[in-house]
Amino acid sequence: MATATKPRPRTAGTARRKNGSHPRVAAEFAAGSLETELSAIGRAVPAREWAKVPAYYFANLDHYLHGAPKKK
Repeated sequence: MATATKPRPRTAGTARRKNGSHPRVAAEFAAGSLETELSAIGRAVPAREWAKVPAYYFANLDHYLHGAPKKK
């Protein structure tokens, strides 16, 4: 049975900026670029796990993400 949930009360720490961004989230991304963050994530994955990714996966990344035609 589904139950209704109460909306969480807003506190001073959850105020949004005029552009709609949340100050805490904006501060997290301001420290480094997306490329830096993704590189850190990639380095955290063990090499044995990267070895499981098929060789053609990265060549056809646009196909898997966006449905573009596969490259040969």
